[in-house]
Formats: sequence, structure tokens, C-alpha cells
Amino acid sequence: MKLKYWLMIAFLIVMLLPVAAGWALFSLYNYYNDQRSVTEYVELSGRLAPVEQVLSDPGLYRVQSSDAYAPLSELASDQVNFDLYLPSGIRVYTSGGDTWAAGAYTVRGSELYRDLYDMQIRHRTFTLKKPVWEKGELVGIYEITMLRGEWLEGITVRTTWVVGFAAVFFILLYGTVLWLLSRKLFRPMRQLMGRMHAFARGEIPMDDVTVRRDEMGTLLKQFDAMQEKVRQTQAEVEQEQKEKELMVASLSHDLKTPLMSISAYAEALNVDMQLELPERREYRDILFGNVERMKHMIGELEMYTALGSSELEMAMVEVEGEEFFDMLLGSYGGLAERGQIDVRTVVRTDRLYRIHPEQLMRLTDNLMNNALRHTSMNGVMGLGVIASDQPLPEWIFPTLQLELDKYRAGTTLILVQNEGPAIPEEQLDHIFEPYVQHQNQEEKAYAGSSGLGLSIAKRIAIKHGGEMRMWSAEGYGTLAACRLPEMECN
Repeated sequence: MKLKYWLMIAFLIVMLLPVAAGWALFSLYNYYNDQRSVTEYVELSGRLAPVEQVLSDPGLYRVQSSDAYAPLSELASDQVNFDLYLPSGIRVYTSGGDTWAAGAYTVRGSELYRDLYDMQIRHRTFTLKKPVWEKGELVGIYEITMLRGEWLEGITVRTTWVVGFAAVFFILLYGTVLWLLSRKLFRPMRQLMGRMHAFARGEIPMDDVTVRRDEMGTLLKQFDAMQEKVRQTQAEVEQEQKEKELMVASLSHDLKTPLMSISAYAEALNVDMQLELPERREYRDILFGNVERMKHMIGELEMYTALGSSELEMAMVEVEGEEFFDMLLGSYGGLAERGQIDVRTVVRTDRLYRIHPEQLMRLTDNLMNNALRHTSMNGVMGLGVIASDQPLPEWIFPTLQLELDKYRAGTTLILVQNEGPAIPEEQLDHIFEPYVQHQNQEEKAYAGSSGLGLSIAKRIAIKHGGEMRMWSAEGYGTLAACRLPEMECN
């Protein structure tokens, strides 16, 4: 149940508790009053009969000395009290004090003659008023008041029970509400505060959050999701910062060599005036070659940076896969012949694709250049485009057949495979990171391309909604595979 419903129910019960206790006390009062009224009336009638017999003496209802009322004091007690009145309303005697002192009290006739012969049942007392006659003439009125001792005692006991029950119920209710609030609100709030403090200190909380289906559970889940998102963002920022630092260091290293060469040859052309014309042409060719090399490095860096930007939107066009890829892969035949490499090309697709032709050509160029650098003369390369419903080429490494079938599910594969030494596993895990091979080229000159070629290729694949992966196996060589989404057939 949601927290707001728990609170609403708890507040409702607390508000209704006094009403329920008052209603219970009132009902108990009425019930006990109904049960005891008749019984008390019968009992009191028997007890009042002797008192009424004495008070019915007409001789008592005249103004006289207090000695005449001395016998009446024996009838009075702490439970019974009576008053004697003349018809004019003058009280001539009261069992509660001196006759003449009380006799100064006069009752109005409207009150004196009200409720004669009618037993008045009040909360604490019974009251009965009756007239006294002598020879058919009204000579006085007596009023007897009896305390309801048993009734009051019973009411006191029952009131105590009701109040005690209400107190116990309130304590239980209060404890239950506190327990529910602790379980539903206080404990989750402590967990949330602990997570917030841990997050502020950069720590990862070790305790697991109990799955809850209320507002606090949702809040904890959202906070944990926010923490995870922030950590991922921080990790991405740190990774990007490391990449930038690595790129700056690597680019500085790469540019230093051609710059030194340009400086040396430019100085030689400027200072040494005895150089022959062929030598000057050779120096100029070297200068222009280094300039082109530097322009290529800077262009790759610009492309890598642009592909990593979320603001870059490539203009996609719809192409027929068979026609486009036949043209694309066919352009590598001459390149392979110059390197005396056997390139086995296969295109098996009749699907439509939304692609950026120029960028996809760049992707394939980068993969091919990487593969050609690590394929020995007279070696064999595989180059293919295989749709999701077509069989894989026969030249695929047999150890990768099952894994490739799982990897390409529902997508078209662009495959570039070459023979040669296997790439170590620790190198393969970072093969698509920028300048990774450049950092290790002295140790493993064959281990993938240097620079940004593979990194650019992977970013192009991601921009097309695909993915790229590389496998390498000892005794076989290396396979690069790019997944390309297929358009649905109409």
C-alpha cells in the first residue's frame, strides 16, 4: 500500500478514536441506566415507604420550634435527604441543616408544585415530591432526595473500563502508527540519507535496498538510478579526458617527425645553394610528402572528433544493397593485385539500406587498409557483405562460424578477414580505442593499425545504428565484422 494511504488511514483512526470512545461511553451509560432504573425504582420504593409514612404527618407542616422535628433527624442519612414545605413555598425543615436557618428559603409555586407524584430520575439522585392533606385541605409538601450510590459506582467502574480500553487502544494504535511510519517512512528516509551521504563522499553503498512499491521505494530507485547515471557520466567524462590526453600526446608525437623533416629539408634548400636540380626536386617531393602526411593526420583527427559529436547528423540515402556493395567491394581488386594478395570477395544481399555512402566507403577503406598492412605477400584476404538470411562465406574461420551467426542476428555483416599473426587478447580488447596501436607499435608492430582508422570505422558503424567487433585466432588470422541494420521489406 502506498504511503499516502497509510497516513490517511492512520489520521482517520486517530480522529475517530475520541468519537468512538465518547459514543461507547454514552451507549454504556444509557444501557446501564435502562437496566438499573426499574430495579432501583422498586428498591427505592420499599426504602422510601417508612420515610413517606412519617413525612405524611400534617402536624409537621406548620411553623414551630426545631425540637418538634428532632425525630426526623433519625430518618436522614448520607444517602437520604428530605425537605418540608408549606403550601406558600416556605421551607419549614431540611434534613441538611437548622430548620429556621433553612426556613428563610422560599420556593416559587411554579417550581414547588411541578412534578408532584412523579419520580424524577437524574444522573446522581432520585427525587420524589408528594403533597400532604388534612381533612381534604393541602397543608404541606415534602420532597425526598436519594443518592444513587450503586448506580454511580457502576457508572464509575464502567467509565474506568471504557477509559482504560480507550487508553490501551490508543497506545496500541500509536505504537502501530509509529511502527508503520518507521517501516514506511523513517527507515527508507534513513536509507536515502545514507545513500546521499555516501554519494557525496564518492562511496558506493554496500547495502541492498528492499524492493518497495510505495513512494519511498520509487524515490530510492530513482535516486539509485540517478547515482548510476552520474557515475556512468563521470566515467565517460574521465574516459573522454584520457582519450583527449592520449590523442594530444600521440598526435604531438606523430607530427614531430614530419615537422623535423620539413624543417631540415627546408633549411637545406634555403642554405645550401650548391644543390643540384635533381636533389632540389627530391627535397621538395619529401617536403610535400610530409605536408600531405600531416594534413592526413589532422583530417583523421577532425573526422574522429566530428563522429563523436551528438550534433553531427549524416544525410542518409536509401540504396539497393547488391548494387552498392558490388561497386564498393569491386574497387579493391586492383589494390590487392598490387600487393600480390588473393582477395576473395562475396556479396550476398538483396536488401535495402539507409546509409551514408561516403562514410561507409571510409569505413571499408579503413578496415581494408588495416588488413592489407598485416597480410603477407601471396596471402589470402576475405571481403564480404552477407545479409541476415544468407549463409556465411566458406572462407570464414571455422572457429567463428557459430559465434558470427549469433552476432549477426537480424543484421547484415560487412566482413574483412586477413591471414597473419593473431592479435593478443589484451590488445584486442582495446583495438578500437584511438592511438592504442600507436602506443604499442614498438612492441607489436603488426598488432592492428596505428592512428585513428579503426576508431573512425567503429564510430561510423555506430552512426549507422550498427556495431563493430574484431576476432583474432592463432593459426588463422584476424576478422573484423561490422553489423549494418536492414530495412524492412515491403
